[in-house]
Amino acid sequence: MAAKLSPEAARAAMRATTLEGAFASASDNAGASYVTLYGLALGATPAQIGVLAALANLLSNVLQVPWALLTERLGRRRRIMMVGSIGGRLLWLPLVVLPWVFPDPATAVPVLVAAVALRAAVAGMASPAWTSLVADLVPRQVRGVYFANRNALANIAAFLATLIAGALVQVGGEPGGYQLVYAFTVLMGVVAGFYMVQMPDLPWQPKATAGAAAAPAEQDAPGTAAIFMRYCYTAFLWTLAVNLPAPLFAVYFVQDLGGPEAMWGLVTAANFACTVMAQRYWGYLSQRLGEKRIMLLSGAGACILPLLWIGLPAPSLAIVANGVAGFAWAGYNLASFNLLLALAPAVRRTTYVAIYNMTIGLGATAGPLLGGYMAALTGIPLVFVLSSVLRGVGLWLFGRSVDAPMPPMAPADLLPLWLKWWRQMGTRAVLARLRLKRRTPGRRPSRRRLPPGPGRDGGSAQGRAAGAALDP
Repeated sequence: MAAKLSPEAARAAMRATTLEGAFASASDNAGASYVTLYGLALGATPAQIGVLAALANLLSNVLQVPWALLTERLGRRRRIMMVGSIGGRLLWLPLVVLPWVFPDPATAVPVLVAAVALRAAVAGMASPAWTSLVADLVPRQVRGVYFANRNALANIAAFLATLIAGALVQVGGEPGGYQLVYAFTVLMGVVAGFYMVQMPDLPWQPKATAGAAAAPAEQDAPGTAAIFMRYCYTAFLWTLAVNLPAPLFAVYFVQDLGGPEAMWGLVTAANFACTVMAQRYWGYLSQRLGEKRIMLLSGAGACILPLLWIGLPAPSLAIVANGVAGFAWAGYNLASFNLLLALAPAVRRTTYVAIYNMTIGLGATAGPLLGGYMAALTGIPLVFVLSSVLRGVGLWLFGRSVDAPMPPMAPADLLPLWLKWWRQMGTRAVLARLRLKRRTPGRRPSRRRLPPGPGRDGGSAQGRAAGAALDP
């Protein structure tokens, strides 16, 4: 599919996708971070807060498959993607005027719940279409580096947007500060829509003819669908295990470790900062070692993360623990998304992506509910232990049941590029120079002009094309 675009058009499209991701991340993270606090400011009860979160997650996940079937039926991926993305972010607008239109809490809170649920349902329309479109847009061989760069910029934007939203709440108070926050999210969503419009509407093959018309690189290998379904099963268990303690870390930090609430912002910032710094590292390794190996390596680190929190001697060390989490999750999330694009059968990729999203969405919904219930009965530390155990089981099942390429690896492959360069400059290169000087004292090597060719004068045409693809 991507071959239908010229190299210049492909670069422009990937650059637009990168910028769209940054502003979309700013909009989504600023908006989602303050929904609960906004509900409390309007007078919502704890039960209403639970409904607020659960209903939005349920609609977003359950509607994934219907939205995918609609996309396949209409065959207009960009149009559906734009309706979902831009429409979903414009639906933050009712939250801007909500206290003015419904000043009574008895009415304002149900309207808030309904508005957030509607926004989640509409926004979920974009996910299958967007994932299918970028799979055709971004060449397979550069996805690791490209999405690493895109994710890094998106995380920076999310971090800055969260800080801006916090400042707006302080300036505007309650509920005026939250109204300013959602005005900001709408503005960021509009800018994201501006860049989304610049994405090309690549031709999409109907399911009846896609197999015959697809290029050899896009044809599905035998058993791809079965491997994909095994990937979904293991992803459900993994996501359930990860989300068991998800809402409990902040509670454990304050209640068990005695950390001040004001420090939690620094703990969260450490996660963002380490995620951004690790993106390029994992992106390079993902292309060199394969997505499955990266998921196994970073997933092994993610398995022990809940155990790091148990018995921290000082609350300030939670910053370190969350920083380690950011490093590990940067690799796992990047590799799992790229593996999803690789495993989803090309013929009906939109529907398969929707099935995957619905599967992990159900795990993400059930995990916190089960974890909260267990924490009330047994305490938070036992939930952390159970999460680590189930993560290990899920990762083991993934390694055994999901077949994906894993090139051979040496321990030195895990070293960062700058450290490899330092080792070469500090040992081999220096020794080579010394040997050269001993053999030819006082003699300078001659320089002879060589004719242009592969490896000289900018490299081969394939090398320049690959370099262009890495510059979105």
